[in-house]
Amino acid sequence: MINFNSLKLRVHDRYSFVGIQKQYDKLYFYLPKGFDDRLPELNTFLGKRDLFFLLYKILGTFKKICIEKGYINDSGKFGTQDRDGVINSHHGSEIQDDEDNSENIFYSKLDIITHFLNAYEEPKILALAYRLGKSNKFDVSQIHKYLHQAVYLPNHAAYVDEMLLPRRVMQFESTDIVTMYCYLFCEIKQQLGEGVNPEITALAERFCQHHFGNQDSLFDEESYEQVLDILKDTLEIIDHNTPIKDADYWQYYEVIELFLYGNWHQAENGAVWGIKNFHSVWESMCLTYIVQRTDPSLLLYLDDCYLSSRTVEKAKSSAKLIDLSNAFKINGSSLIPDAIVFESITSQIRAEKTYIVSANTKWNDYGYKTIIDGLGISANVGYIGQGSDHTIQKLQEFYKSDRWGYMTIDAPLPPDFYSFWEISFPLDSESLHKMYYFNHFFYLPIKKQIMDWDRFNKEILQPLGIFSGPFYKGSRSDVFNASLFRDQDVEWMREKFNNFIRQFLNQDECFCEIIDIKYLDAKYFRDPNKIEEIKRRSVRKQFVYEHLLQKTLEKRKDLYSNLSIRSSFWLPSYLPDDSELLQDSSTFMDGYIKLKNVNFKLLAETYFA
Repeated sequence: MINFNSLKLRVHDRYSFVGIQKQYDKLYFYLPKGFDDRLPELNTFLGKRDLFFLLYKILGTFKKICIEKGYINDSGKFGTQDRDGVINSHHGSEIQDDEDNSENIFYSKLDIITHFLNAYEEPKILALAYRLGKSNKFDVSQIHKYLHQAVYLPNHAAYVDEMLLPRRVMQFESTDIVTMYCYLFCEIKQQLGEGVNPEITALAERFCQHHFGNQDSLFDEESYEQVLDILKDTLEIIDHNTPIKDADYWQYYEVIELFLYGNWHQAENGAVWGIKNFHSVWESMCLTYIVQRTDPSLLLYLDDCYLSSRTVEKAKSSAKLIDLSNAFKINGSSLIPDAIVFESITSQIRAEKTYIVSANTKWNDYGYKTIIDGLGISANVGYIGQGSDHTIQKLQEFYKSDRWGYMTIDAPLPPDFYSFWEISFPLDSESLHKMYYFNHFFYLPIKKQIMDWDRFNKEILQPLGIFSGPFYKGSRSDVFNASLFRDQDVEWMREKFNNFIRQFLNQDECFCEIIDIKYLDAKYFRDPNKIEEIKRRSVRKQFVYEHLLQKTLEKRKDLYSNLSIRSSFWLPSYLPDDSELLQDSSTFMDGYIKLKNVNFKLLAETYFA
């Protein structure tokens, strides 16, 4: 059992080990880089407890990925008793110190918690907890099994005084050791933030009520020592008074004994628990987040070395907006950037806004009744199958309006509604947000990553029956088509579309971002003594990435040829009270490469999702 008060918090300046290490009879808890400034406030029982279980979940998730990828051999699989050994991943990883290309090594000497959780077998636990015992309760449907034991009364009625039915056997039987295991199991799961079967919870609560107060907990600073002493005494009493000790009893007795009495202080000096190369874990966490928050078509390149199969499948679930599969080959070698993402202003316009609009009744647009005022533009808004009623009347089914006819649009229009108006340039976030909320025809290709006319015409216009001929020739009773594109031909639409896409891609907010995951803190990049090292290890490599990407784009000879390219380094930071996961850090290289602090705690929550 871990006494969190005894752990000494540290952050390695040089090496990338994260975990618990014994040095001269003291246990040091090494945290990831980026935690330095928070060590004083984290140096409490609760702070160290929460950090331990957070890192325990992170390393457990990463270990599962390594097993899935085949980086860990059979000796490293869950369920083996590797309490005195280490697990080597044969897949190396580059890190930013003197351990370049070293293996990922998991240390699990006396890995008490994993060993304890691996003993969990729900069917066995429930079977043991509800063993058969004699009961004075009756199940009428089973009475035919007991007629031979019955006492028959003068009126020939059969009297049965007891049956062999399922019941809880709590006093010094092998089931007592099971309920004790359930209590400890629930305590650990609570710290991990994971759910437990209600029946297991009920068994744990029964044990707790019999031995502790309602507020006592094994992982609370005030009650930790008292609860641990009671558990040790209870285990001794159960062992002394249990008459029959079968294999099931010994299985649970041994894991409980190890959990209560296992002491990392007894281990030899060196790493006790953790991982040697945390850079691999940090990369896995960051890239998992990038996949989760990015449209797969905009995730142009990805190093999936330490990503789960589910994450990789999501990243590959869509064709890429720009094909970079052969972009990073040079002199017979293949370079592997961490991630390249196509960014645009659309990622900044998803905020909720409110527009107050009304029907334009001064001029009914030749009877189409689709003009809506209140956007600062002359907007035509129609819906598929629209009749003679004004669009605003149909919208009343979805949005609130007052008695004066003003309607509050506080969410994007429903899918069957579309709009069109002449776009003014240069584009800004406000005009794009209006296009987004009112489902403008030119926002549809942006949303679906369609940047060429042929696809736009084939996948969006033609299915709606728009411009099926050289220009719209449909009946004026077809309000939807007739009002949005009255008397315009396909060449007019092609010119307008291509101009819009060109303006969209040429704005500053559209670019390719090369993301490099760095297991370093911001202070490293501000150190004047590290300038040459930073150039050699990081900056030159980033310039090569940019050069190869620029060459690939220029060869396309299309709208993407002049896309700007940016670079960013993602750095670990611990900001538990901050709601932002990603923040710009201090200026580096006059802003040429952006340093971004990644909130470790928020990132960890996305890693478990």
